[in-house]
Formats: sequence, C-alpha cells, structure tokens
Amino acid sequence: MGITGRTGLLILFALALGSCSEPGRPPKQPRNLILISIDTLCADHLGAYGYERPTSPTMDAIAAAGLLFEDVSTPSPWTLPSHASMLTGLYPNRHGVKSHAQRLPERVKTIAEIFKAQGYDTAGFVNSHNLSTRYGLDRGFGYFDYIKEDAGQTKPSLVGTRAMQWLKKGKEKPFFLFLHYYDVHSDYTSHPQYEDKFTHPYSGKADGTTSQLVSVRQGKTALDQTDARHLIDLYDAGIRQMDDGIKQLVQFLKDNQIYDNSLLVITSDHGEEFLEHGGVLHGRTHYQEVMQIPWIMHGPSIPAGHRVRQMASLVDLMPTLLGLMGIAAPDGLDGMDLRPAWQQPGVTMDRQFIFAEADHNNTVDGKMVIDIKRAVRHPQFKLLYDRATKDVQMFDLTQDPNETNNILAREQPMAEIMRTRLANFMEVQETGPSLSPLSDEEIQKLKNLGYLGN
Repeated sequence: MGITGRTGLLILFALALGSCSEPGRPPKQPRNLILISIDTLCADHLGAYGYERPTSPTMDAIAAAGLLFEDVSTPSPWTLPSHASMLTGLYPNRHGVKSHAQRLPERVKTIAEIFKAQGYDTAGFVNSHNLSTRYGLDRGFGYFDYIKEDAGQTKPSLVGTRAMQWLKKGKEKPFFLFLHYYDVHSDYTSHPQYEDKFTHPYSGKADGTTSQLVSVRQGKTALDQTDARHLIDLYDAGIRQMDDGIKQLVQFLKDNQIYDNSLLVITSDHGEEFLEHGGVLHGRTHYQEVMQIPWIMHGPSIPAGHRVRQMASLVDLMPTLLGLMGIAAPDGLDGMDLRPAWQQPGVTMDRQFIFAEADHNNTVDGKMVIDIKRAVRHPQFKLLYDRATKDVQMFDLTQDPNETNNILAREQPMAEIMRTRLANFMEVQETGPSLSPLSDEEIQKLKNLGYLGN
C-alpha cells in the first residue's frame, strides 16, 4: 500500500502531458468532464500507488501531471451499487440499489441529469449489464451506448472506440462523457504481447476464467499461492493493455484539442481478491484489496503532482466534480466536496468515518444472500461486521494495511464508538423500485460474469 519512487520517470511523463495552468494566473474552469471508470481496478496495482510492475505508465503520467487521492474507499464491493453511488453521491442505503432486483428511484438525481439540466451534451459508453438501462443509471445521458460484454472475449473492448466516434462528430456545447470499461474484470484475458510481458513460467491449473474462479468460491476447486501469483500476472497484463487503451484515448483528445480544456477523471468501482483473505473475485468482503480504489484527476484548475492524503469515499466523487465544474451539488448528498483538501492547505475536512455495505454473492445456510456485511472506516482503523454471523473484526490500517491482525480485544473503546456510528448509519434503509424478474438470458449473462452463483 506504500508509495514508492520512480520520480524521474513520472516527471518526464508529466512534462510530456503538459502543465494544466500558467504560473501567476488563476486556474481556468474546465469546459468538459470525462469520467472513466475501470471496473475491478485495484489501486495498489498501479505504479502511481506504489506498484513496482509497469502496469500503468499512462495513468501514472496523468497522476504525475495532475492530482491523486491516496486513500479512497468504495461504498460497495461490486459493480451495480458502487456505480450507483459514484453517479449519485449517495451510499447504497440511500440510493436503494443493492441487487439486480432494484432500480434507481426517480427522486435520486444522477450526475448526468445535473449536467444535462445545465445544458451539457451528455453521453455514456458502458460495458456491463450492471450499468444497462434496466437499473436506471443511464438517466440523464442524451446518448447511451451499452456495449454488451462477452465473457471470454479478447479485450480491449469497444468502449473507447465508440466514445471517440461520438467525439469526432464535433461538440458545440460542453460535454460530460462517461466511459465504463470492463476490460480488467475476469476473465483475465489480454493479447499475447501483454501476457508475455507479465506472466512467469507456470504449469498449474489457474486459467483466469470467471467460471473457474466461481468454482473456487463454491469449494469445488482449490488454488494455492502459486496459482494466485499466476492470476495476478494475468490480471496485471490486463491492466497494462487497459492502460494502453487510455493512452490511445488521451492522444485522441490531444489531437482534437479536447485534452487541455477538459477535466479527466480516472477511478474504479472496486478491487479484486487474490487469496489475501482466502477469497477470489469480489463482492463478498470489505477488505482493502477490494475496497481501495484509485482516483486520479488532470485538467484546468488541478494542481500538477499533488497527492491528497485525506480519507475519501467514492460518494465524494460527484460533489467534488460538480464543484470543479462550477455547478452546485444537490442538497442531502452523503459525499463531500473535497476541493478544500488541496485548495486550502492545512484545512482538515470535517469527517471521521466513511462506510461500506451492500455485499453480494455470500451464502448463509446454503442460500445466496446480499447485504449482510458492513464496514466503517476511520483514518486509522477499520471495523468489519457480519450481521449473519455477528462476527466483528477490527484492524489498524496504519500498522497493518494487509489486515492480518484483529485488534478488537485491545481497542474496545474505539470499537464501541465505531459500532455505534455504523448502527446509526444503517438506520436509514431506502429501497429502490422493484424490477421484473431477470430473463433467462440475463440470468445466464450474470452467471457468466460471476454473479448469481448457481
């Protein structure tokens, strides 16, 4: 989790990307907003977050020429509720979308609806059923393109290509563009040149397919640490291929005089497990390997080479981006506008705790259940609670970032404070409108993607 060097390389990349403002002049407001969500991207597998492997030279360079949040948590460990939080600034217990049976309520405004009301062109290009029109996350997009994913496809996806085609038509008005890439998600597949760069000699059974990883979850297949290492190799290769896709998009933005007057934001919905706590995939737990996500920004008004240590949540994304674009955020959001964290040095943001919930694909007594696990974060501590088993764990993330030592017994006073705050937080339980049952095709698609089990 630590932050390491490579300073000289990043400075060269930063110079290549260009500065966001001239010295002595007030920063100008971005004209456009481009929000990129890379599904299943672990923050600590990027060079900008301290990873030693060359998975992300383009994203590292964007971070070096812009701003990076060091400690960002997702409010849910799987795609649908996490993206609903990303696009609304609300926790899952407030926006009400925690399963495939729920749709975003009409009363909840999305960031796209807000931009559209301000006269922006709005477009979304997504690559997952979890963001399809079924769940209401397309609201506010004047143009919305759901590019159906295919488990086992050779990636990268068509998301970037379709978005660039949309941009080529020319935009007289400022725009908000949302791109959701599924490329890093399992199956862990990438072109041979990327796998050759990252994989070690291996003769085991791990193949990186979602079907096998689901089998591991079900106890039908056993993997060891050598297998996990191979899975990480395949996963890292996919990140590098994704990074090259971002490089192509950035070059297009520069070639078309879009880059310098746009706010570019890169984040994720959740990370991925590789047996750190015995599991694979994501959705079931709130450990850091799943909860810590990247948040990188570049553009007008963004200081170059700045790192924010303030604890942040994905629910903060919407109010912060609206603030940067000069648009008032709706009342009643759970998220905070984090601009003071870098615009006002020395200012401490008024927040002690952030929360996580809305797990998926867990089982109790042989039945699949959702939303049984909870987490509450403090800048130093994290407390995990399972309402099915009543199990409680507590970790000191400053001393034990890998969450190996449960300190609940020795930190009872702080644990009680955190349990009380968590209980108060969970008193509000909103539920989105119920949807019609999934079709057989949708059920099979979700199974292929690692959801719904059997």
